[in-house]
Amino acid sequence: MEYMEFANRMIQDLKREFNEVRLDEKERLYIGSEFTNASLPLRTMYQEHQIVGYQKNLQNYIKIISDVLNCYRFKLNLSNVFPFVKPKEFGEDINHNFIREDLFCNLSLFYVVDMGEVFRFVLYDDLKNANIDLKILKNESMKNLNKMTNFLGRLDDALHIYTLYFNSDFGATLFLTEHIQQQIRKKVGTDILFCMPSSSCFICAKHNEHTIDTQLYILRQLIEIEKDINKISKNIYRKDSQGNYSIIA
Repeated sequence: MEYMEFANRMIQDLKREFNEVRLDEKERLYIGSEFTNASLPLRTMYQEHQIVGYQKNLQNYIKIISDVLNCYRFKLNLSNVFPFVKPKEFGEDINHNFIREDLFCNLSLFYVVDMGEVFRFVLYDDLKNANIDLKILKNESMKNLNKMTNFLGRLDDALHIYTLYFNSDFGATLFLTEHIQQQIRKKVGTDILFCMPSSSCFICAKHNEHTIDTQLYILRQLIEIEKDINKISKNIYRKDSQGNYSIIA
């Protein structure tokens, strides 16, 4: 088999196994899979095929490539997975299959792995590679979130405006925990106004038709001065006593 025939055949056969296969200008095969890749010298592969035969050479390199890619493949650890509130349009300009679901109004719930200095958003491919069911991911991530504690502290005595005492990257998402929901019901009530200007910030107030203009003004000011760059929304939401959500500003 001539070199070019070997090259074309090898590329086509490897494409059946891996997401991306191409030959670069240095005659090296580039094989990509998700967030990892491998690079192999095609000339060397050709020389080896002349000794062991094409099919055995192909199978040898499929195993070599798979071992390399699997070594660096992201491994999903459920003990570090958390739900994470973001705007619905987040990630739409990126060609990644993020796991997402509608939360309320213009917000969605994503899932992230806390890797210390950074978060990694969980993809459907991650579940497939780890053989984990989506329902299990949701349940375990909420268990992890519910282990976090924080406390609502009053910002304004007259208008019953509250925020979280302790700064946290999951501040806005903690709104979903039963621990924070109980505090909201006890301190604020069942009909509330709230905002999530950033991932670390959650502010809520008792809904009161008599003071709502003042409440909205203060909440808007708090949204504008929020310094966290991980923005979520400039909107102000209402959750009424029936559990219905709406955007009111």
